[in-house]
Amino acid sequence: MKTVGILGGFGPETTAEFYVSVVAKNRPFSGSHPAILIHNSPVPFDLEENAVKNAKNLEKFLPILLNSLEIIEDKSDFVVLPCNTLHIFIDDLRKASKKPVISIIEEVAAEAKAKKLKKVGLLATKKTLREKIYDTALAKNGIEAVTPDEHEINRLSQIIHLILTGVKSDGLKTELLVMIEGLKRRGAEAVILGCTDLQLLLKQGDSSLPLIDTMDVLANSTVRIMNGGN
Repeated sequence: MKTVGILGGFGPETTAEFYVSVVAKNRPFSGSHPAILIHNSPVPFDLEENAVKNAKNLEKFLPILLNSLEIIEDKSDFVVLPCNTLHIFIDDLRKASKKPVISIIEEVAAEAKAKKLKKVGLLATKKTLREKIYDTALAKNGIEAVTPDEHEINRLSQIIHLILTGVKSDGLKTELLVMIEGLKRRGAEAVILGCTDLQLLLKQGDSSLPLIDTMDVLANSTVRIMNGGN
């Protein structure tokens, strides 16, 4: 079995859930628990807030990511990053790493293609949406991305930050579901939860549209690779 290295701490609760998910998904395919290394990066709270809510100072995350990569890559066979926003640095990580770095963006785009989707909604942080990292990956697979309007994007980033701080309420869930209905009216056939923290608040049965949980997709890919898949 291959060992996965997880660049964690963006945020910690999602990292913990990702770990538990990989362990559970691995059970049917292996006679042992999986080999997992996690480095939980010490992200300053103010940096996290400014990045998520205001899409600012993201460049300060790159040295944090590279330090985390240096700590775990030698004892890992491949590396994953269960944070969508920080995939703006995927090329930097791949250039710096001696081991394969799996892209959550590429895996999710492949999942959407496998589902034969042509138009998908996207809920994500302001930075993810502005950089269009999903739009580009989806377009390569013949899929159009539908995103919230600017007012909704600002509120969505605020909601994601609240989730990161441990706030989860029915009111916040309702706001997200209203955004999903708006994407549905614009032709979305499914919605990508393009921030792994969103799965802490939204579940498949909550939405009138199918949800593509990016953390779940990455966990499935991780288990497949650990057990000898491509």
